[in-house]
Amino acid sequence: MISYIKTELMKEKRSANLKLGIIVPIIFVLFNIAMISLMGESPEGKSYILATSFNWYPLLILPIVLSLLVVNINGKEKSEHIVLQKSKNLSFTKIELAKNIIIVAELFIILLISTILIFTVATFFLGEKISLSQLIIATICLFIGSLPIVALSFLIYGLTKKKAVLILLNFVLTFPSAVIAVTKNWILFPWSYNLRMLSPVVGVHPNGTFLETGSTLMNMDATYLGLILSIAVYVVVLTLSLLINNKRSK
Repeated sequence: MISYIKTELMKEKRSANLKLGIIVPIIFVLFNIAMISLMGESPEGKSYILATSFNWYPLLILPIVLSLLVVNINGKEKSEHIVLQKSKNLSFTKIELAKNIIIVAELFIILLISTILIFTVATFFLGEKISLSQLIIATICLFIGSLPIVALSFLIYGLTKKKAVLILLNFVLTFPSAVIAVTKNWILFPWSYNLRMLSPVVGVHPNGTFLETGSTLMNMDATYLGLILSIAVYVVVLTLSLLINNKRSK
């Protein structure tokens, strides 16, 4: 399995995903600076940059980024490459799993760089006091909450083989997530996991407004449930995707 991961990693060194890993955090920070400049000074005890970071990121930026990461890593496999892989009796299941592991690692790196940049800008340039522990917890939640979308993206692309379909689906399905996140049905809609989990962590409503003290959305039980659900959905969808891919390769 290690050799498969090393092979995919070597391919990624020359891919568009490497550029995404550099560009996305920069765009993310610039976007946040632009947003908070329109909002003005943060209310006492609140942080606009924290609110925009963990509300707009999962709502507008991350679904598209994940789509592009999955499309790019799969788009390198041409028909002649597949024929060669079959001739060498390579495991298509292991190839798919290796790609998945690489994308998860790239997602983690993108979020880590974004978090470091946000903390640096907020602390040293904007003079905002952000709890580092709160920022770390929010980043972990955002990472784990994005895993189901990674697995679903691989599954959708594997079934359709259409780049536009995957990007469009992730883009469209993200829009109702803010509405669904405040209902009991959020557990059935993976695109809403991040918004619901992050609400009590950063104190922000899925619609982007600050939550009042005592709000039902401040209950941390939703975060714990979301983390468990995210991992479970990721494993189930990934397993299904691998089984389908293995069946098609025979």
